[in-house]
Amino acid sequence: MDFRFAVLAATLALAALTPACATETEEGADVGDSEDEIVATFDRAGRIDITKPSRILLVGNSDKLVDLPLQAATTKARRYAQLYPNDQIVVFITQQANDAQLAKSGVTLVTNEPFSRAGVAVADLTRLSGAKLIAALRRFPRIASLDFFGHSSPFGALLEADGPDRVLSPDSPSLASLAANFARDANPYVTLNGCNGGVYTAPGLSRAWRVPVAGALTATNFEVLMSDGRWYPNEPGTAPPGVTEVAVNDRSFGPAARASCATGACVRMKPQNSPYYGIWSNQDTGFQYGLNYFKFFCDYADPNQTCARGMAASLYAFPSVRPIDRRSADAEVGEVLADFFCNANKDPAWFDTCRANLAAAVTNETPFSPMKGANDYSLECSFRTCETDQLKFRCDVLEGVPQQKTCAWVSTTCAPDARPDKCRPRNPVKQTTRNEVLAYFTGHQLLRGH
Repeated sequence: MDFRFAVLAATLALAALTPACATETEEGADVGDSEDEIVATFDRAGRIDITKPSRILLVGNSDKLVDLPLQAATTKARRYAQLYPNDQIVVFITQQANDAQLAKSGVTLVTNEPFSRAGVAVADLTRLSGAKLIAALRRFPRIASLDFFGHSSPFGALLEADGPDRVLSPDSPSLASLAANFARDANPYVTLNGCNGGVYTAPGLSRAWRVPVAGALTATNFEVLMSDGRWYPNEPGTAPPGVTEVAVNDRSFGPAARASCATGACVRMKPQNSPYYGIWSNQDTGFQYGLNYFKFFCDYADPNQTCARGMAASLYAFPSVRPIDRRSADAEVGEVLADFFCNANKDPAWFDTCRANLAAAVTNETPFSPMKGANDYSLECSFRTCETDQLKFRCDVLEGVPQQKTCAWVSTTCAPDARPDKCRPRNPVKQTTRNEVLAYFTGHQLLRGH
């Protein structure tokens, strides 16, 4: 096995749509040899410089997803390269990239690596555990952002390893020690691009690391850029008739920086438009509640408004319908926010209506949620948690371990033996999305210096 470091480029064909959630064999099972054997960098000099501000992207468990998490990471990495040409972009990969793929992308092999001094050898990364990951990340003293792509659950992000330490969770040993490695002057943040990371994982990581952390509150799908300039789930029949995939992304990076989809520039991850049904949910009811966007959590003292600043910085890197940065006008930021909160589908009117209602809700404080499926059961969340006086997340627990196929959001008055569908009050408030939008705009103004 050739354990190398290389610049990343994804050229494999897209797989069929599969939500980025844990399959039934992924929790606690021996999945065989992992493929975490390459760490990539976009540095043409072919080396890792741990003194630089680092944008780190982690491709986690990708079982049955082929290279889609890899392509989503690559798309975002290219946006980082455009936004921050002086920062270092590092990608932990769970996909073997062959020489032909590397050569096609004009890559350069990295000539040094910093991990051995942390007691982690390159070969160790072939079985990436939470402890090994944290040890490797601690070699980077200026982490500006950390993005995870792959399978996850309410309780952690899944890494390519078997055994008890294969989940990166707020309970991971030594996790809190990584707080000192975030570059506080770079508006740092973390995004968890996988299913249900917003239930417990994102709030917990936010507390441990004292940075904004975003996570999903339902299943997460892969989206591709299409010929009408919008993003759609990577599944036949989800776009309007006549709308097709594109070969070049001239939207996210602008018309002057046309990026080829063949090299991994046209895939992103985004929560689905309805509550979650999957291996963690009650099999009869699903999770019952959800939100169709990555929700940020900032559960720490925040006198310097780092939450809003980090949220805005993350939005600049979100692969969307146009490139934005701190110099962008509010109207341009609003275009990206509409794309972030509203899901396109085969009925074009749905997205247009969602965008109009989103703007009206921000202006008029009217109740609004952009989630199409089960809209009256949209979660109401603060920047600390989605558990409230009215709602809690409930799973059957055996010997302290939450059990698959048993979890649901239910009312706090729900009896332990009551069916979840009997404990499902409607949400008439629907102010979470408005508060989230206002935080993004606040952060944008702060980053602009106003």
